[in-house]
Order: sequence, then C-alpha cells, then structure tokens
Amino acid sequence: MAINNFEKIKKFFYFNEANNMFFHCQIVQRAKDHRGEKVREGAIKTYFIRSREHLEKVMPEIVLLCEHYKARAYINVTGKDFDALQKLMLVKLASDIHQGLIRNPRKCLNSAAGELKSRNPKWIIDIDNPEDEKLVIDWLRPMWNIDFDYYVRRVPTKSCCHLVTPKFNLMEFHKKFPEIDVHKNSMGTMLYCPDIEPVLKCSVCGGTHVQTQAWVNPNHNNQYVSDIEGRCWCEDCEQEVKLTT
Repeated sequence: MAINNFEKIKKFFYFNEANNMFFHCQIVQRAKDHRGEKVREGAIKTYFIRSREHLEKVMPEIVLLCEHYKARAYINVTGKDFDALQKLMLVKLASDIHQGLIRNPRKCLNSAAGELKSRNPKWIIDIDNPEDEKLVIDWLRPMWNIDFDYYVRRVPTKSCCHLVTPKFNLMEFHKKFPEIDVHKNSMGTMLYCPDIEPVLKCSVCGGTHVQTQAWVNPNHNNQYVSDIEGRCWCEDCEQEVKLTT
C-alpha cells in the first residue's frame, strides 16, 4: 500500500512564502526498491518548499514521479534559510574551482541544501520494528510530559514509522536502544512512497540469498499455494533463520 503523509507534513509548517525559509524535499530512487533491476541510486528531483500552499501545488507531480520511477519522496521538516544556502554554495563552488573539479551545479546545490543546518533542528528516530515503537515513546514521554504530542510527531514509513523530535540525550538513548538509528540532519522523513514490494532478507546477516518453504499443488505444475510459516534458509549463513524486510 502506498504511503502518503501529505496531510501530516502540512502541520509542520511554521512559515510561509514571505519568509526567507524552505523545506528541502527530494525524490530519491533506491536500489533496494528495484529487485532484479539495475538502477542508479540518488535524487531524481529536488524541491525547495516555501509554504503549505506550495507543497499542495507540487504534490500531484511528486506522486506522479514517485509512481513512475518507483521512488520515494523525503522532506526535511525543519526550515532552512535561503541566504545561508547561497553562502554555502559559493564556498562549495569556490572549492571546486580551486581543486579543478567540474560537476553538475545541481549536485552542488543538493549537497549544500542537505548539509545546511536548520534554525530549529529536529531529530528523526527511525523505527523499523513495530514492537519498539511503544518502548521508545514510553522512554521519550517524561521529557515533555503533557506537551508530548506537540513536540513528538509520528510519521508512517514502509517498515514502521519515524518519530520527529527535538534534541535529547543521544548517549542515554543508544544505551537503551542500541539498534535504533537517530538521524540528525538527514534528508528528513517520508512524504510519499508508492506501493513497492518489500525485499525479504536474513535477520542474522542481512543478506538476500534466502529461501522459504512453501506448499505447492503437484497436479497443477507445482502451482504456489502458500508459505510454510517459520521455515526459512539463508544460503550465506547456511542455517535456518527468520526473514525480515
């Protein structure tokens, strides 16, 4: 099922086109969403979103491109300044010229926009296992108490969710949840993702050379009926394992 967080993301806006600010939004193609295909990973298109109305205007185009390329749209929900972006681009361009590097200026622009710090930074807690979500929320809740729903926002993803939060004690968090990633100034959270078939992998080594047992109908050319639950094999580990996406 496709994920469309358009209505949720609109609530993050705290400025409009009259301000010197933007949300950095990218449509990104990922190899893991294209099993058996050779695709080049990276940004297909970049947007500098100025307001809720601007996002509403370009959203149909974003959905169209994501569906066509089987790509995902991410948006950084902390506003960044255009004047700071211009200054950082000048630094990067000057560095390229000094080193004799020639590259597409669009790459310089995307690099600067991604690297640029926000006035009001937010962190993204990337939760892949639904069982971890409540544990993380229970750990975070005492920090903001009755204002928790204002400071911590849940954004659905393909595997589970992103929790968008203010800064907190990262060292203490990793002691409690060493397997959960926290992204500080990444490409942001998910805006749109088409209905992409998940890639199954070994829960031990993360490899995709896996097999699962299944019931088949021998009277109909071994037609697939259903999986045999819990019986999976990893060719790399050479043992029975559980599968994960």
